[in-house]
Amino acid sequence: MNQAEFYRPVTGLLDPEWLQMKRVAVVGLGSGGCRVAAELGRMGVHLLLVERPGERIEEHNIVRHLLGYRSLGKSKLSEMARHVRNLNPTAHVRSCSLDVVEQQPSFERLLARWHPDLVAVCTDNEPSKHAINEVALRLKLPQTGGAVYEGGIGGEVYRVPAGGACYGCLAAQLQLHRQVPKGATPDYTGAGNHRTPTTVALNLDIEQIALLQCRMTLEMLLEPSPGLTGLPPEVNLCVFANRLVPGTFARPWHAEFFSVERRPDCLGCGQAPANVEAEAGKILSTLQGAAPGSPTQPWG
Repeated sequence: MNQAEFYRPVTGLLDPEWLQMKRVAVVGLGSGGCRVAAELGRMGVHLLLVERPGERIEEHNIVRHLLGYRSLGKSKLSEMARHVRNLNPTAHVRSCSLDVVEQQPSFERLLARWHPDLVAVCTDNEPSKHAINEVALRLKLPQTGGAVYEGGIGGEVYRVPAGGACYGCLAAQLQLHRQVPKGATPDYTGAGNHRTPTTVALNLDIEQIALLQCRMTLEMLLEPSPGLTGLPPEVNLCVFANRLVPGTFARPWHAEFFSVERRPDCLGCGQAPANVEAEAGKILSTLQGAAPGSPTQPWG
């Protein structure tokens, strides 16, 4: 492979040699995560692919996934590693089958050993996103993430720089801004397994949000070089409209940008370690005194 010829069309827009020194852990290889992994691997970023044990390409995945019928019934991990190496034969790809919620300590040890520059969160449920957030905060690792809204009407992309508002802070903000039909569950992977209902969305809808996450990831990896997108550093959340939806999105193909600040009451990043036990005790006492069936404040 002639690397100079391979990278010639993108040289000048970004620095391939710089990216080849970077490492990203991509967690979740559904219809969104597969695209994040493919685009980063294409640029020479070293990848650590993490997916739940037993995840395979099923027929209902294929209409929205990068992998096709050649991969039917095969492991998402091994097939995505093969796909990335086909895009860039010099790509460095490692794979790990692991549940980041049920095996959080193992996940933390894995990242501590591998030392990624960033974690790309591409999972399909809130427990996994919060579990990854906790590990990334302890290891002081930046994050990017995304989610597609029900019906593919749009989605959200976020970043957590070191020392910035964590996913717990962002999730609390998103409860106010998410425009998801009642009862719908965001699903970024499109895996359709028994744990998470599949979001109804077109491949185009999912790919649009995944590529925005990839742009945000490259922006962070290329720092302190001039910005790839020109996104102001204080912006850490983008909500993008794939289509016009009266009462939800007034304009198609339109992005809204937010600068979410760290929440003093966030148990992820807003508390000094010495205060966490006291704060947890206060919350428990409040819950114990609550009337049966009364609503409680979600974590974040």
